[in-house]
Amino acid sequence: MAARGVDTLLTNVCVEATVRDASTQGLRVILAADACGASRDQDHNAALHTIYRSYGDVRPTEEIMQLVRGQ
Repeated sequence: MAARGVDTLLTNVCVEATVRDASTQGLRVILAADACGASRDQDHNAALHTIYRSYGDVRPTEEIMQLVRGQ
C-alpha cells in the first residue's frame, strides 16, 4: 500500500477484518461510526470500542469530511 501512496483507510464495521489488516500494515484507519451499523446496538458499540481501542480512529462522518477538506 505504501508504494501506491496509500496511508489512510476509511471503512465501516462491516469490514472489521479489513480494519485489522490495514492497521497491521501501518495504515491510518478512520471508521465512520454513524455510517455503519450492526443488527443490535450493543454489537455496533462493541465493534466501535474494539476498533477505537486497538486499530484506529472512530469519528462521526462530518468530522471525517472536515479532515478530508483540511479544516
